Amino acid sequence: MWRLLGFEIHGRMPAVERLAVHMPGMNNIIFHEEADLPDVIEDPSRHKTTLTEWFIANQMYPPARAFTYCDFPTYYRWDPDQKAWFTRKRTPKVGRIYNVHPGTGELFYLRMLLMVVAGATNFANLRTYNGIVYDTFREACQARGLVGDDSEWYMLFDEAIIWASPHQLRYLFLIVLVFCDVLNARMLFEKYWKHIANDITYQIHLCLRNPRYCVPDCHLQTQLLSDLTILFSKAGANLSSYNIPSAPIPESFAYGNRLISEELAYDKPLLEAQSIALASTLNQEQRLVYDKVIAYVISKEPVVFFISGHGGTGKTYLWNAIIVKLRAEGEIVLAVASSGVASLLLPSGRTTHSRFRIPFDINERSICSIRRGTMLAGLISKASLVLWDEAPMTHRRYFEALDRTMRDILSADNPSLAAVPFGGKLIVLGGDFRQVLPVITGGTKSDIVSASLVMSPIWQHVMVLKLCTNMRLTNPYLDDSQRDRLTVFA
Repeated sequence: MWRLLGFEIHGRMPAVERLAVHMPGMNNIIFHEEADLPDVIEDPSRHKTTLTEWFIANQMYPPARAFTYCDFPTYYRWDPDQKAWFTRKRTPKVGRIYNVHPGTGELFYLRMLLMVVAGATNFANLRTYNGIVYDTFREACQARGLVGDDSEWYMLFDEAIIWASPHQLRYLFLIVLVFCDVLNARMLFEKYWKHIANDITYQIHLCLRNPRYCVPDCHLQTQLLSDLTILFSKAGANLSSYNIPSAPIPESFAYGNRLISEELAYDKPLLEAQSIALASTLNQEQRLVYDKVIAYVISKEPVVFFISGHGGTGKTYLWNAIIVKLRAEGEIVLAVASSGVASLLLPSGRTTHSRFRIPFDINERSICSIRRGTMLAGLISKASLVLWDEAPMTHRRYFEALDRTMRDILSADNPSLAAVPFGGKLIVLGGDFRQVLPVITGGTKSDIVSASLVMSPIWQHVMVLKLCTNMRLTNPYLDDSQRDRLTVFA
């Protein structure tokens, strides 16, 4: 019956007036979507809000100076059409200032001052206490005793440096600054930055192969600020917002990322000796492939090779010769294989899923779980060669996912690489299509052929090189019957 008669079925008692809070010149403007933009810009009332007009009302009405911003609606009413405060004659309202997250910085402290300062006539008046005009709202809050000191954060880090690793300390520093109320982040950084950068010193020693090298504090701090800048940007924050400067990294002192350091930490004299021994025992076919791959690495030309050869033609031996040669010259080679057993036959080999984070559940639009700016993305960018053994046994969608990922990563600095297969990176695929093809559960012959690498759009860019000589037949210790059986089998 109450609804049928049109009576109100809910209400607010008392009525609430929502009060805006914003930094100087940063108020929101509401206008119709079809409004003329010049008219909106030239509208003199566009800067008027309940906050700015509260300053004006305090200048016009001396009795109003006895009330804070939050208490003001109890005695004065807001006219949204005229955008002005007038003396209230009817039922009072309750003022409610919009909530502000502590992570917003100065805006949070401005709201805190509006709750306690009465009769302010401008923003500078809010920052004034005992005749002193403070530079920031935070300093004004601290002078009034509205916020405490940073002793709890110092106690936190004093405890954390005992058990936490430097990497964990950097994440803790991020969490404290972004989500907690730290008054002086710069002072907190200055006190603990050497503990936070402890692992950077080790990485520089490892990269330079000189554990006695004394890293200057200025370069160590520069590298730490660079790491923190990347960490804060991933969290949607800016290090400079906390009065902590960021600086460019001097290339001569940049230790790089951990993955690159691991790939460069080989014993080059030993590898060089192994390279000479391996190269001297290659047959003519292997030598042609070897020289061609090395030449393309030196020239930095983008190409995708497929080295085809049946069992016994020495593909794995050739992979080892190429990998050792390039690593001896300081190049980065990512040696991967489609299976774990095959990856064990390569020096520092990994499975493709492990190295490139290829998803297992894959479709025609899938990409690898590698983001720009990460260590793995940096490693791929620095790599001179990607060598993928037993490629024919992998579904073509895995190659296409890696292709899309590498185009995205490598086109960050050069947009033209987005149109080049694998982002212009030199790729060497190897295997034998006469051995294991992709395994399709319950698939027909056509399903298996469709999943093969040769059916991928990538195949049109592939340069095929063949190995035909069966190296097992050259074993001088084989008798005639064994050699005949191997020949027939091949």
